[in-house]
Amino acid sequence: MHALAPALLLGLAGIALLVRIPAIVQPLGIDQSLWASAVRGMERGQRLYVDVWEQRPPGIYLSYWAAFKVFGWTPAAIGWLDIICSAITTITLYALGRSLAGRLTGAAAAAVFATMTMPAWMYRYGGFIPRSISETFIVTCVGLAALCGVAYSRSRSNAAILGFGLFAGAATAYKPNAAIYFPALLAWTFWLARTTGARDRSSWRKPMLVALAGAAVVPLLVLMWLWKIDVLAEAKIAVVDFNRWYVSEGFDIPVYARTFYDFVGYRLKTSPEPLWIAGVAGSFAMVWELLRRRKLEPLPALALAWGAAAVLVIIVNGMRLYYTYFVQALAPLALVAAWWLTTWWKESRIQRAIVAVALAASAIVLVREHYVPKVWDDLSSNLGELTSRGDHTAFLARFGSGTGGYSARAHEELATYIKARTGPDDRIFLFGINGAGIYFLADRLTAHRFLRVNFFVPGEFPDPRFRLEAVIQDLRERRPVYLIFEQLHSNSEMGKLADALPTNPTVMSLLESYTLESRIEDFTLYRLR
Repeated sequence: MHALAPALLLGLAGIALLVRIPAIVQPLGIDQSLWASAVRGMERGQRLYVDVWEQRPPGIYLSYWAAFKVFGWTPAAIGWLDIICSAITTITLYALGRSLAGRLTGAAAAAVFATMTMPAWMYRYGGFIPRSISETFIVTCVGLAALCGVAYSRSRSNAAILGFGLFAGAATAYKPNAAIYFPALLAWTFWLARTTGARDRSSWRKPMLVALAGAAVVPLLVLMWLWKIDVLAEAKIAVVDFNRWYVSEGFDIPVYARTFYDFVGYRLKTSPEPLWIAGVAGSFAMVWELLRRRKLEPLPALALAWGAAAVLVIIVNGMRLYYTYFVQALAPLALVAAWWLTTWWKESRIQRAIVAVALAASAIVLVREHYVPKVWDDLSSNLGELTSRGDHTAFLARFGSGTGGYSARAHEELATYIKARTGPDDRIFLFGINGAGIYFLADRLTAHRFLRVNFFVPGEFPDPRFRLEAVIQDLRERRPVYLIFEQLHSNSEMGKLADALPTNPTVMSLLESYTLESRIEDFTLYRLR
């Protein structure tokens, strides 16, 4: 039975990945639709940061662009992209676990990650909102870098350490703060190499330089591309200046620490998740082993380096603590959970009892939180849409409905309305946030580079172009066929100002050339006379 366990666990991981495939029929989430709109504009000749603006580095846009080129210009392309990344990460965790602790541990890591990160189980609305986000790609890159680190520790190969740097550097193309992973995993790689070979520190100078050279490859290629399309100056404003301002805005250490603690506590107590339970329990066991023996085995040491770096990356993201940031912690949690479940329990009866209790608690959580019904309901709905046997409108209603928030149904209706009443070369503009995917869905170009209203309302970023007055002046000159106002129903200062835009004197002067034509749920449409 023990010999069959790895095969059974790998089979479970494979099933968990296959179950995700029908989700390609789901609509794009809020962020995904924003990036898709930017990329569609790029495909039609607009330039990133000049004609379509958002503050993330180019990595996410180039990845989306590649996916759309391969899978077609449909939301399914982004679904496939997420599934591919999940599969690569799952295989990578298996390879890491097998190399560092044995086949059973590797299979357990793959199974824990693939099953416990099922989008339909972890998130609302079938989990379509956090698919193919920056953190998805960062985790994949970091995992592959760690795998190259293992290869280097055994072969001392320049190719392996170059690959380490290449993947670690690629992670920074999605978020600059992902650079934190490079020193953490490089230190772990050299530590691992020392445990299996020479201890002369001078011998690490060359591989360190090779790793640094590898880490520079992707960032340099991205910079060359930005230079080629003549957007370097605007890219610096977006990626460096705006993000530095955004991250530092209102940062309060005590408040942040409490928010961080509450988030983790929510995953352990209020709405417990087995991956967090086993991962945190394994982390305590890892610390216990470190204090007791003054050393760590390679796999928990990797989980420690990766997990600690993930925490720092999350913190550097700033005061706004979105749950998507914690996607980066799931892979190291899966590794330490697998190590704990497959090796730590062997040493004593007490340890076996602790592991048994944790497994029992996890099983209870899975039953109480309806893991199987949630996954099955999502799978059935997706299959119905995939085979055209279900009600399409009812299917879209699963992803937000009614007024007061995101509504996939309203977005499709809005896109159909716009597409039927405009030509391919007509420009439109949305004053909103959730509906930024209208440019992609309707295949119409934006009349102004700002794809979201919060980039210029209330307009606190110290650049005069990031002001409502400047945007209105640009729109007055470009005369988009439609102006669309989205009601955000938010209690924030930005949300209230955005909702009041149609009555803002500056905006009203622009609307003098427009006629109120229609309302679609939270969207109000004005057409150029």
